[in-house]
Amino acid sequence: MSTTNSNQNKLPSHSPSLVLPSFPPIPGPSLDVTGIRGNVSDQSKRLALNIFSHFIGAKEQSFGAEVGQRLKLVEMNVWVRNGKASQAQTVFEITVQKDMCNIFGTLHGACATYIVDPCSVSALVVLGAAMGIDGTGVSQSMNLIWHQPAQMGTKLRVVSTSVYIEGRIRTSRCELWGVNDDKLYVSAVHSTVNPNGPGSRTSAGGSRMAAGSKL
Repeated sequence: MSTTNSNQNKLPSHSPSLVLPSFPPIPGPSLDVTGIRGNVSDQSKRLALNIFSHFIGAKEQSFGAEVGQRLKLVEMNVWVRNGKASQAQTVFEITVQKDMCNIFGTLHGACATYIVDPCSVSALVVLGAAMGIDGTGVSQSMNLIWHQPAQMGTKLRVVSTSVYIEGRIRTSRCELWGVNDDKLYVSAVHSTVNPNGPGSRTSAGGSRMAAGSKL
């Protein structure tokens, strides 16, 4: 299973000064991103981590926060086509633990859905940042396919790739692969809408992120 696209050129980095509005300040240099692979700048990696942490409730308890905090960002890439950022991909890793399982000791469907939600949209946030727009949005639809059960103890690689981002519509796909067995356990397509994007009634000077937005 490949997490790269050989038909596109990687973008060396995008503007390190780009900060999307309505998000908490980017953490300082103490936030270690040296272990995160990929072709984007450290500043961009910190931005993505900050946004991700904000939405999983890492600083304040929220639904699923205990699981969300275990998701480790290991890779982030942006590719260009015809000189413009056209696709982004993020890779997280997490190990299936007991509190993530059903009575059969396999990853619970609801937990898989929770993992897909923020991870899939992280690719849209990264691409949006590279394009200079707000990639966040509220969920419109999410279609998941469970290919096989992931047993407790399975280490998963969560690969999310942007599919479409234009106007207010954003779409991404997400796949949960076994790190050690390279098996596909879950695949999903997630569509979101940015309520304050082009064509909305929200003032351009107002917040570009609704209070209920996902990552």
